[in-house]
Amino acid sequence: MVVAQEKLMYQEPIDLRSNEKSRRIIQKRKRSSQHGKSILMLVFIVGLTGAIGAETIQLTVVKGAQIRSLQKDISSLKEQKDLLQLQADQLRSVSRIESVALSMGMEKPSGTVYMAGTIPAVKNQTGNLPPKATASATTNPTQTAEAKPTPLHQFSKFFTSFFASTQR
Repeated sequence: MVVAQEKLMYQEPIDLRSNEKSRRIIQKRKRSSQHGKSILMLVFIVGLTGAIGAETIQLTVVKGAQIRSLQKDISSLKEQKDLLQLQADQLRSVSRIESVALSMGMEKPSGTVYMAGTIPAVKNQTGNLPPKATASATTNPTQTAEAKPTPLHQFSKFFTSFFASTQR
């Protein structure tokens, strides 16, 4: 370090000069301690920012790994669901049900089989059900249907027989 020499124009007592030098030294020390505090604050701020950044990166990596793990679980569950759906479809197939029924001793029907459908009772405008048929009609429903076929009943028979024949 290069220091310029001080020129004095007049004579000063030695005491005053030493006092002035000591003041300068004290001021330099104060300045250096202020620089130290600034540097310390700067280091603290940089450290705090770095720690926050590192924590953020660590959380991001952990959450990303959890997301990938959950996506793998979802894909494996979808595969299991598809396999179960395939098994259910195989169990519901008509050919399998037919073969199981035959193995249980059931017989396959011959010819066309028609099934009669029933129409639910219609309420009249007051909300009451129509009067019940006599006891003979409940014991033998085919006699009543043949004795008094209503147009609605005839239509329902035709309608159900049409769809029953198209099913075979």
